Amino acid sequence: MTARGTWEETTATSTAGTLASIVRRLPGIWAARRRARQLAAGLPVHSGPPALPDLPLLESWLRGICRTPHRRPGTPEGRQAEEWVADRLREFGLADVTLDPIPIEVWTADRWSLTVGGRVIPSFFIVNTAFTGDAGLAAPLVYVGTGTAADFAGTEVGGKIVVADVPFPRMPTGLLMKVLRASYALSDPDRVISPWSSQYLNFVRQNFIGGAASAAAAPAKDVYWQAVRQGARGVCLILRDQPSNSNTHYGPYDGVMKPLPGLWIGKEDGVELRTLARQGAPAVLTLAGRQEPGTMRNVWGVLPGRSAETILLTSHHDSPFKGVVEDGAGVTQVLAQAWAWAQVPPEDRPKTLVFVVDAGHFYGSQGAHEFARRHADLMKRTRILITLEHLGGKEVTERAHRYVETGLPALTVMFTSAEPTTVASVVRALHAAPARRTAAIPSDLIAPVPTSDASGYVVEAGVPVISWIGCPYYLLDENDTLEMVERGDLVPICRTVTELVKIHQAL
Repeated sequence: MTARGTWEETTATSTAGTLASIVRRLPGIWAARRRARQLAAGLPVHSGPPALPDLPLLESWLRGICRTPHRRPGTPEGRQAEEWVADRLREFGLADVTLDPIPIEVWTADRWSLTVGGRVIPSFFIVNTAFTGDAGLAAPLVYVGTGTAADFAGTEVGGKIVVADVPFPRMPTGLLMKVLRASYALSDPDRVISPWSSQYLNFVRQNFIGGAASAAAAPAKDVYWQAVRQGARGVCLILRDQPSNSNTHYGPYDGVMKPLPGLWIGKEDGVELRTLARQGAPAVLTLAGRQEPGTMRNVWGVLPGRSAETILLTSHHDSPFKGVVEDGAGVTQVLAQAWAWAQVPPEDRPKTLVFVVDAGHFYGSQGAHEFARRHADLMKRTRILITLEHLGGKEVTERAHRYVETGLPALTVMFTSAEPTTVASVVRALHAAPARRTAAIPSDLIAPVPTSDASGYVVEAGVPVISWIGCPYYLLDENDTLEMVERGDLVPICRTVTELVKIHQAL
């Protein structure tokens, strides 16, 4: 069952609706921005740790967490990552290093394919969908567009394999940041954010957002669950707006086991598949694998301070593929703070620091929800949550159906709570240690909670948050490898995070 109140259940999937909501909020954002600038200069700042990790050390951690082909929840590879993180925290001298187990259903695909008229169409499994067995299922294809009510009307899909397009919203990030100034702060020292910048949000599948545990609970526009309602036998979903022909999309990652087998299709391969589906071509969809009980573990440790008031720093260790940016980069930055602040004597740390590298971001963010529920007293003492994800990635665009680097860092945002001192702390930190292509925005600008792993902590405990996250296009596919990290940004990112912690240690 998916975590209650996850952002998947509440986020807006309409670009126009989201933009209209943002425009209505602009006066409040501008006022908060002015107030934060006034407060920032007067904020106290701790002297900080005597040293920060250098690039070779940061890269060693990045390579260490990304040793395996993936770190999916409950798998042997996931357990290796959990143990590796725990070993690092112990090595740094943290107290009470703990691995908290969480029971889950472990879904593993062993073999998948789509054959139409004897021709194999490249495909990838839709995680947590039903298995067909080794023989697969044979049925005619039927195309339903994006699966609107009009698309399904008059179309017989019962007993067939539904083929549909899955669109992503495209956000005019340059317009929002440069023209409308829809941010608390904009850090762009290279001056490369233009008013014409835009980005697909390819974690927002507009007609298959995830989070629903049944057809009855799903929105009417959900093409997968509409296919279930209409009696289809399987689904093949085309990644219409993915900026490459990649089909290795890992989502929805809500932890919900679903009743129909499903496959993802790259957008270029989808051109032919649409034609075949319109013709009602016969096909064989195969998705073979297994589902079994298992566990995933939150890993956490403590650096005690003079008081029980707590700064909580988090990321997640799981990843669907190599996961260097998703989220080897986030884990590396959490480890960097643990390593650095462990050098500060306890009597010189005004607040206690708790470091959590949680499990199950790719299982409905259950790790974050479970940590907050199980450690309610700790959450009550938490003065700020700082969540670090996908930092230091390279921006890519599409050329000849492949990703190509643009030479720029991927855009990142800091989802920031509206408390004046929290906003001011971000303004102060970005002034002291500017981050490239980074916008600090209200934590509830896109959804009621940050669209990040911080959501579980915020939903369960309502803590103030700074959630720093990037979203390059390759995050959810197999192209997230070591080559996608902007090495020169790892140390500067560490400096910016350290500035945030220094401020909140002194508040």
